[in-house]
Amino acid sequence: MAFYSDAGNNAGAGKLQTTSGQFIPEIWTAQLLQDIEENLVLAGSPFTNRNFEGEFRREGDVVRIPHFVDGTVTDKGLVKAYGNIGEADHAALEYMKMTVAKGSSFHLEIDALHQLQTKSGIDLMSNLVSQRARAAALAIDELVALTLLAALKGKDLNGAEDRTTAATGLPNLELGAISTVQAADVNQDAKTALSVYDYVVSMLEVLDTRSAPQDRWLYVSPRMRSLLLRDPKFIDASQHGGGGSVVASGQIGTILGLPVIVANALGNHTRPNSPVIKKGNEKFQSVDLFMGSTSAVSVIMPFAEMAAYNPEKTFTSAVKSRVIYDAKVCRPEQLLVAQGVEAEITAHNSAIGGGSTKPADS
Repeated sequence: MAFYSDAGNNAGAGKLQTTSGQFIPEIWTAQLLQDIEENLVLAGSPFTNRNFEGEFRREGDVVRIPHFVDGTVTDKGLVKAYGNIGEADHAALEYMKMTVAKGSSFHLEIDALHQLQTKSGIDLMSNLVSQRARAAALAIDELVALTLLAALKGKDLNGAEDRTTAATGLPNLELGAISTVQAADVNQDAKTALSVYDYVVSMLEVLDTRSAPQDRWLYVSPRMRSLLLRDPKFIDASQHGGGGSVVASGQIGTILGLPVIVANALGNHTRPNSPVIKKGNEKFQSVDLFMGSTSAVSVIMPFAEMAAYNPEKTFTSAVKSRVIYDAKVCRPEQLLVAQGVEAEITAHNSAIGGGSTKPADS
């Protein structure tokens, strides 16, 4: 079996190469992992912790996630040149165990082997791998969503074989549950109109009081983005150091210095049922706003493999592959969600005569 090889160039990921006529799966595995990374949303590397220690050989193995625990740091006062500074304070490095036991697989059978002996055939194979990568990325994002929903109830989905169960049969989350921010937590004056922008400000305040790292991010649903763009409190960004550029560009880039990602995985909006529209993550639709820091959720993707073979009963070629991964909430106190935001705003503003989701002065 001979496959196309671009011998005259430095072939990278996506090029089906040969050595003595043998399929080299590492090339396609590299493309698969790269394409998965590019399609991740909730599990994206800028927003999740990817550090771990330990070796991974098979599903079910346990790795360790290192994290510093805030120790007792005391003020020694003024210590003179020949004075004794006393015992040193300790910065304790602790490890949280994480079981890597979930994954995605695909199995492709190709009926026209001669197509892979041409450049166009390689492009076709590359597209097939890209499609499978998008499906795997969706599965990983859904796993993160289910892990977060379980953590809202003080449960830990990591280590459970059934990824679809986010509320039953799970051990308690070691460090507590993720907090939910509600209208009563946001509005400090019952007679003042409420808006999405108020939720963002209050969520930032909560993370500040919890000494969360400053490398934070905010996910918003498409509906929350629309309400923000219509909110006078958000539009008048110049008084908060925004310079008005957020509104002028028509894009939500940052709010009060906080990176904002608009994701249709959030929000209980209608999902189009069309084969030409890319399917999105539907597991997190009960959440409207999701704020946190990059050290709060760990995603591990340490293992992937791919192999080509000839099915015994057909004159075809086939490729099978799997990626093993898992997710764990490590610092739930650094994560905040808001649910039912529009309904809460409507109820509050209607009660004070301020309309639905619009501020009273709009």
